[in-house]
Amino acid sequence: MAGAEITLNRKSHLPYLNKMKILFVLLLPFVLYICWLLRVKRFDRRLLLPLNPRLHDPRRATEAKVNEILQALKRHIPAVTHTQLELTSSGEHSLVTLMNPKENYCVGEILSVRVEMNDYLSKPKTYGGDFILARIHSPELQAGAAGVLEDFNNGTYRVNFTLFWPGSVKVSVLLIHSSEVVSMLSRAKEYCNNKFIFTGTFHNSTLQETSRCDIHLSTNETVCEFKDKGNQESFSCFKPKTLPCETLHYTTSRNGKASCLTDVENDLLKRSTVGVTIQNNFKDITVVTCKDRVPQAAGKCELGMSSPIPSGFFHSDRWSSSYCRMSSFQNVNDMNQCLQGKQVYLRGDSTMRQWVEYSTFKLNELKYTGKTETHAPKLAVDKTRNITMSWKMHGFPCISYSPCFMDGGIYIVEELDRLAGRENTVVAISVGQHLRPFNLKFYVTRMMNIKQAVARLLQRSPSTRVFVKSENTRELSSEMIWASDWHGHLQNLALREVFRGVKVGFIDAWDMTVAANSFSIHPNRNIIHNQIALFLSYLCGPSV
Repeated sequence: MAGAEITLNRKSHLPYLNKMKILFVLLLPFVLYICWLLRVKRFDRRLLLPLNPRLHDPRRATEAKVNEILQALKRHIPAVTHTQLELTSSGEHSLVTLMNPKENYCVGEILSVRVEMNDYLSKPKTYGGDFILARIHSPELQAGAAGVLEDFNNGTYRVNFTLFWPGSVKVSVLLIHSSEVVSMLSRAKEYCNNKFIFTGTFHNSTLQETSRCDIHLSTNETVCEFKDKGNQESFSCFKPKTLPCETLHYTTSRNGKASCLTDVENDLLKRSTVGVTIQNNFKDITVVTCKDRVPQAAGKCELGMSSPIPSGFFHSDRWSSSYCRMSSFQNVNDMNQCLQGKQVYLRGDSTMRQWVEYSTFKLNELKYTGKTETHAPKLAVDKTRNITMSWKMHGFPCISYSPCFMDGGIYIVEELDRLAGRENTVVAISVGQHLRPFNLKFYVTRMMNIKQAVARLLQRSPSTRVFVKSENTRELSSEMIWASDWHGHLQNLALREVFRGVKVGFIDAWDMTVAANSFSIHPNRNIIHNQIALFLSYLCGPSV
């Protein structure tokens, strides 16, 4: 009986032993893998710990990146407080000199000039921060290219120009703002409120009501909050007396009062001349083609390429990229062939709207459907070639006396998240001009949220093509406190940082308009055509 009992007990343990063997076999690879990881020096042992939700919160990560970009941009903002005009930088009393002058220069060579800034008393400046735009140009060749400025923070600057074409070349250096005005404009951008007063119009089939709107409304009254739930961006309007919040149809704006500038600062802003030419102490230079300096052939335009500065040049009024081969797309058939079968979503301000306006002007079969009010969404269709091109405003804030319609959604982020995307889907985005009056954090946060939505779109649909267009220069007669090109310059620097490393096509409208000496919020048709030509070169290569 004892032997039988022993045999019986062994049998009773067999299922347990079998389970342990199976468990050991299953766990062994995992245990060996963990041991291997622990031997790798670069392995972060914190990965073995429970995840801290605060460390992996996407909103915290976005906020950290926004703050990182803002911190990096501080070096471009001078911290000066002089408000006496005589002590500020004067373009008329400053000088541009040629570094390493010689009789002839070669195409492809770098030309460098030195800028020595003086004040109105002709005394040398001892600190930097002036906002300077520079270009080379040959009027008879309809050629131009922007220069690259280096600030030595001691009142002197160096501007480097790439010599892209042969011939007689002029150098032009403009002082847009003194460092003192730049410092004041930067403070106004951050702290001046009420630059504009926004009004929302709510309506249904029988009733229309208006109320004040803004990014932030400090009030105990009931408000309609229009929030992008995913990213916590919002703007608000006082709730109309009777109509519900969802009946908001459009917004308008009018000038408010920027109350944070002192009388002395306002006087300096009024007396400071914008866009003064700094005198050269040299004549035009001569550029020739040299056999030993043959420019390297550029490759095709591909999404994700870094866009250098300068990104190209005009010659015969046609833009040539400095980093990829592009076609001029002067032929209507080439444009039609490239766009055939594509759905193009243009989202942004009126400079993005110019793309659909120019396309319908250039392509006879691409025609609008529906209403065509200035800021109303636009849809153009070529049924024969299956081309659709739509434009819609980027939403609040929209600075315009004319209605800015809110139909079909308010935030670009939400639209991108709704977009399925496919091989024939193309998206182009440009946001900035209407955000110049607001603090830089507002702009960077908006663009970070858009970037993340672009990343989600590309993850869902890798074949979708996405483009980002920078701001262009605008009128020197604009109201400087909110519309100055300094604000656009700073936002463009932020834009490059936000989209660095993202697989998008970058259209450097700023570089084009500086090269063309265009100071117009809506550049002429030739500049718009060249923007579109670069865009199409990404889509279809240097030849269709």
